[in-house]
Amino acid sequence: MSQSATNAPSYSQRRIGTLQALHVALGMPVGDLPTLAERANDLYRVAKSITKPDGSIRNTYDAREPLKEVHRRIKSQILDHVNYPAYLTGSIKGCDYKVNASLHARARIVINEDISGFFPSTSADRVFSIWRGFFGFSEDVARCLTQLTTRHGELPQGAITSSFLANLVFWWDEPELFGKFAAQGLVYSRYVDDIAVSSKTFLTNEAKTNVVRQVYGMLLKHGYKAKRAKHEIATSGSRMAVTKLAVNNKPGLDKATRNKIRAVVHAVERRIAQGEALSFERGPYAQAMGQVLHLERFHPGDAAPLKRRLLALKEAGAALPHS
Repeated sequence: MSQSATNAPSYSQRRIGTLQALHVALGMPVGDLPTLAERANDLYRVAKSITKPDGSIRNTYDAREPLKEVHRRIKSQILDHVNYPAYLTGSIKGCDYKVNASLHARARIVINEDISGFFPSTSADRVFSIWRGFFGFSEDVARCLTQLTTRHGELPQGAITSSFLANLVFWWDEPELFGKFAAQGLVYSRYVDDIAVSSKTFLTNEAKTNVVRQVYGMLLKHGYKAKRAKHEIATSGSRMAVTKLAVNNKPGLDKATRNKIRAVVHAVERRIAQGEALSFERGPYAQAMGQVLHLERFHPGDAAPLKRRLLALKEAGAALPHS
C-alpha cells in the first residue's frame, strides 16, 4: 500500500449502484428522491448573513423540510461511514479547531493559508466527482446526490452535509501532499478552509516558498485560490496561531480574548448588583457562562475563579425569596 493510500480518507460501506438502492439505503420511498432533487434549489433559507470587512457578504444556509430530513439520512447512512485521516479536523466526531491547533503545538514555524470563498467555489461538478470518484457510486446516483447536496451549482455553507463533503474535495491529491510534507518532517492539517503547515525545525526561505507553492498548486488544480490577505508565516519568536489559537506551547486563547471574557463576567456582576433581574438560563448570564466554559477548555486556571463568581451569583439568586 502506498504512503498516500494510508493517509487517504476511505469509505467502508457497499457502493450504491442504482437509484432504487439509494432509496433503500436512505429509507425513502422509491421515486421520491429524483423529484425532490429537481426542486432542491428552492428548499434552502438563509440562516445567517455576515458582511465581511471587505464589504462582501457571506451567507450560511439551512435546508427546509423535506430536504433537511434527506440530508440527515445522507449524513447518517453514507457520510458518517467515511474514515477520515487525522489531518482533516473540521466537523468530524472527536475533532475540532482545538484538535487542529494541537497538531502544530510547539512548532518553530507555522505557515497558514485560507481558501478564498471555499464553499461557493466548491462547484456541483466538484461534488459530483466526490460522489462518483471517491464513493464510487453510479452516475445516476452521483447526479441525484449532487442535486440534493448543492444549491444553484454550489456547496451551501451551513447545510448538514456540506462540511463532510468539504473534507473530501481534495480526496485524490491531499493524501499525497500530506505524505510529501511528512517525509520532510512537516505537519499538515486542514480545518475546512484553513490550511496549516508547521515544522519543529528551522526552514530556509527556499523551503518555505516550496511549501506555499505546493499548497497553492493543489488549490489551483481543483479550481480554488488562496486568500492572499490571510497568508501568514509566523515563527516561535512571535505569537504563532492556528485556527486562531496560539500554538507556541499548547493551544490557547490570546490575551485580548481572555480579557474580554473577564470583562463579560464583570458586566454581569455589575448588572445584578444594580438590581437587574437576569435569567440564569438564557441571555447575558448564560452567554457569560458559555464563554467561561470555553475559556476553561484552554485555561482552566484562569476560568476557575470566573466560574465560581458566576455560580455564586446563581446561588444567591436562587436563595432570594420569590414573590
